[in-house]
Amino acid sequence: MMITIANYQNTLVPMTLEEKTTYPLTATTYIMELESKQLNNETIFFLTGDTTLNVERYNYFPINLTPYDLPEGTYNYKVYQTTGGTLTLSGLTTNDVVESGLATLYGSGTTTPTTYVATGQTEYVFE
Repeated sequence: MMITIANYQNTLVPMTLEEKTTYPLTATTYIMELESKQLNNETIFFLTGDTTLNVERYNYFPINLTPYDLPEGTYNYKVYQTTGGTLTLSGLTTNDVVESGLATLYGSGTTTPTTYVATGQTEYVFE
């Protein structure tokens, strides 16, 4: 799956976590790992605030990366299921991965959003 995340605002990201979760849903916590394809570094954080009305079909999580101020680029992401309340990947295995894919991250926590509009061969940048 491919997701797009804005670094300077809440981004509502749809995922399909419930269908692969094997822990009891009331006790499950999700941890997302972002690994930069350019810089080979990683960031992990909790996914909280599921705003889904129909969890059997999909999950919506608001993601705000402003505290991390990650560089723009492409990231591999993995979402792990856990019953622990500690933000660590220690002890988690590939069996705990409930979703993975590519994420495109744009914007910076310290800059104003830029809108790009492409028309044919011409690209306009509005700031």
